[in-house]
Amino acid sequence: MNKFLILLGGLFALMFAGCNSDGPEDDLIDTLEKEKIAIHQYLSTITSPILYIEYYSVHGQLIDTLYIFNYDNSGEVAKDTGWVLMDYEKFFLQGDKLDTTDPQIADSLIPVTYAYGGPVFYRLDTVKKYDYVAEALRHISVGEMGGEMIVPSILAGGNYGNPLHYKLLSRKIVMDVKENEEKLIQGYLNPLGALETFEDYPNTDLVSDTTTYTALIEKGTGDRKIQTGDSVLLEFSTALLREKGGLQLEIGRFAHDSVKILFNDTWQKRNTSGLVKGMQRLQEGDSAQIVVPYGMAYGGVGTTRDITVNGTKQKQYLIPPLTTLLYEIRIRKVVAPKTEE
Repeated sequence: MNKFLILLGGLFALMFAGCNSDGPEDDLIDTLEKEKIAIHQYLSTITSPILYIEYYSVHGQLIDTLYIFNYDNSGEVAKDTGWVLMDYEKFFLQGDKLDTTDPQIADSLIPVTYAYGGPVFYRLDTVKKYDYVAEALRHISVGEMGGEMIVPSILAGGNYGNPLHYKLLSRKIVMDVKENEEKLIQGYLNPLGALETFEDYPNTDLVSDTTTYTALIEKGTGDRKIQTGDSVLLEFSTALLREKGGLQLEIGRFAHDSVKILFNDTWQKRNTSGLVKGMQRLQEGDSAQIVVPYGMAYGGVGTTRDITVNGTKQKQYLIPPLTTLLYEIRIRKVVAPKTEE
């Protein structure tokens, strides 16, 4: 249904423009014809095999074509459902960069969608809805070479005359995100050499497949664990624990500070449940790493902030959906409420 509405809307736009043209500069048909020429000029520079995906209106008339380049045919490609761990760069075909999962190569005038970069999970669901990125990832193999996609403006849903140009890198295909995350966490914890590792679940009375791990790296001299109401002086580092594909791990640190907190109900509500449970495992002098799965962090939604791009407000992800968090903590001092009074 969504695919039909997009294509039908594009057809109506063409019909409307053809009947109401005030001159060559306002003629949408002429604009799209120039766009087609620009696309084919770019296609003439590509020597790789091209995979054509054609989209028709309900009446059988061709609306436009999606162009996909796969630079490595040896890798696995995605199916109609599941997830792809991917990186991307997004441009107008004429050159202006619009977005990327690598903030280091972003245009300084265009804030990126993911503040701390990628790779990120992309949901495949080409059976239920029209999604040109998902279509491309069904044909671009997993590997370091990746591929490209050109999306004519009619299929992109606006900016007529400006086709989109994607560079896509498929790093891994995942059918079960939670199972994949558990392997990621264990792959990080196993070589860590912790003195002791504690496990915590969303419900303390129920073993779950969503588990926070607190790895004790250095034992302190405290004689009691942190409790609600304690004042805690600590060194605190926050990071994204990410997979680059295969066995490659990446730690994306984005905050480090020495802070004093009041470990009360208000602080606990403002932070992830995994961090709260991990903190309650520690005492004065301890040094630990707390690995929090997305199910005990920010889930499939993540966290965002509002940014303005060319006068238009949009969301920017600080914590992407399905993100595993890593907290590195050293407890400097713990003051119980009665002692503090």
